[in-house]
Amino acid sequence: MSTAIIERVTEIQDQVIEAIDSVKDPVTNAINTVVDFVLDRVDVPAVPYAEMIPTPKEVIDSQARFATKLVTTNKTVALSAAKAAAPLTDKLLDRKPPVKKVAAKVAA
Repeated sequence: MSTAIIERVTEIQDQVIEAIDSVKDPVTNAINTVVDFVLDRVDVPAVPYAEMIPTPKEVIDSQARFATKLVTTNKTVALSAAKAAAPLTDKLLDRKPPVKKVAAKVAA
């Protein structure tokens, strides 16, 4: 396996996740500041039919469930395609196909 390439890609992916995670506190603090400012100065009325509108958390949770299912399904399809292409990719990458272990039959 070309672990050096996978390791480098993983490092970059980790950096992307860290960069996204690093904005959580600044964004949360900025939103808290704005919300406090608005609530101290404005009488905010409820919107009509508010009970029919999902909360931001409900929308986020729903979309996260969808994204998880999407990634899982995408992985299943990609792995299936990779398995189907393995005879060609193994040859192109000069790899030997994995040896299947056959269980020894036990004589009774």
